[in-house]
Amino acid sequence: MLIVERQERVLEILKQRKAAQLEDLARELDVSASTIRRDLEQLEAKGVVERTHGGAVYRGDSRKPELGAGLPSIALAERMTDRIEEKMLIGRYAAAQVRPQMTVLLDGGSTVIYAARQITARPIQVVTNSLAIANIFAEEEQVELLLIGGSLYPRTGVLVGPVATGCLADLHADVLLFSLACIYGDEAFNHNLAMSQVEQAMMRQAARSVMLMDSSKFGRKSLARVCGLNEVDQVVTDPGIDPAVRDSLGSRLVVAEPGR
Repeated sequence: MLIVERQERVLEILKQRKAAQLEDLARELDVSASTIRRDLEQLEAKGVVERTHGGAVYRGDSRKPELGAGLPSIALAERMTDRIEEKMLIGRYAAAQVRPQMTVLLDGGSTVIYAARQITARPIQVVTNSLAIANIFAEEEQVELLLIGGSLYPRTGVLVGPVATGCLADLHADVLLFSLACIYGDEAFNHNLAMSQVEQAMMRQAARSVMLMDSSKFGRKSLARVCGLNEVDQVVTDPGIDPAVRDSLGSRLVVAEPGR
């Protein structure tokens, strides 16, 4: 059974019963509890279910406007409701790059938030300048969380400025997962100069950098150049990428396919 088919079946069961226990769902669908847990996390991100202790309840389409509930800004909450399927797909691939014992550096992009929600490797160290991502891991016993300080950029709930870049200068990460505003040719850009400077510092401190960019972000420029694509180890996108762009970026580009 494909992931999409299984999640549709989970949603169907919850719609009929209004609530179900995780173990019951796992038994009915003949999969592990951890698989159902990931399915419920993804369905919760879409706003159609709400996880409870040991299970989930059905919330239906009326929950969709609340997808960004709990996020530090309206602007970020709105971005979380845009291109959900693509971001989930990219996020799942990126999350799989994280292994136990790694130190992972995460910026505050909406696609990175989707990736963070799907990271299952434990134990890990998480370093971030994002309030939203810090909240994801705040109560995880097997996650050592380090929140970078700085000045709060309210539109995205990230911490920027010289305090943030200064903190990063003394750190090292095994992998960086980050997302920018757009890619034009062989260069990547962001909307805000202070955010761009923090992301440049993150790249310097990570052994491996993975940029998460849905296909709508290609072919556009923005205010601040962050890096050339030759400075990035991988660019991960979705199957909607223009074939010409896909060919031009070569092996550096990874297209996250369903089920991959």
